[in-house]
Amino acid sequence: MGYPPQPQGPYGQQQPQQPYGYSGPQPAHPGYGYQPPTSPPPPPRRNIGLIVLLAVGVPLLLLGGCAAVVLVLSGTVTSREALVTEADSPNMVLPSGGPASSAPAAESTAPPVEEAKEQPSTATVGGSLTLEGTDPGLQMTVTVNKLVNPATPAQDFMKPKTGNKFVAVQVTLSNVGQAVYSDAPTNGALLIDGEGQQYRSTFYEVREGQPFGGMATINNGDSRKGVIVFEVPETAKPAKFQFGLNSGFADQKGEWTLS
Repeated sequence: MGYPPQPQGPYGQQQPQQPYGYSGPQPAHPGYGYQPPTSPPPPPRRNIGLIVLLAVGVPLLLLGGCAAVVLVLSGTVTSREALVTEADSPNMVLPSGGPASSAPAAESTAPPVEEAKEQPSTATVGGSLTLEGTDPGLQMTVTVNKLVNPATPAQDFMKPKTGNKFVAVQVTLSNVGQAVYSDAPTNGALLIDGEGQQYRSTFYEVREGQPFGGMATINNGDSRKGVIVFEVPETAKPAKFQFGLNSGFADQKGEWTLS
């Protein structure tokens, strides 16, 4: 009984015969799926040159920066000392004994400056006072022309209360400033009696003069005249008249003696 023929490979080579019943891995046929063995990976490169450069260069840079700072600071100190030395050189030391100069001081021949005269704030009937307002350039000359005591009501049905009377003060307002005067003159007027009691103006009219009629607008170089009416007790004696610009809110007040 002879052996069966051996299997042939692709190139006539015989494959080793496995024993019957062998179930392990079969050897690869040469020429089919053959893969050459892979070579091991190259060893990693070491950046020795870069490390040496950093190790040497960084200290050198730090040393150079420190040297530059020292040079700058030393130059600043030297220049400062030079400035101080130059500033101190012109100074002169005076002798300790005796005055620096024995020449008498020249007397001033300039005439003494006269102190500015304050604008009077009081006047009498017929007198004028120049007052300033709160607005820049607002300046008015106020003249009290006359006092009417008592004054006659302009209408019979517009009479004062029982036991009271009307007192009228005629005033002329002249604009001597640069600003336009626009105000109600009656708002800045007060009448003061002999007892120190003050009264505000009223809207009633009298026959002894024309009222301002509310607002008055006066340009530079222009003037207005009118009467300001007060209602006071019949026993009251008018003593003073006060007036201020800007409805009486200006700091400067003019005062006229009425008796």
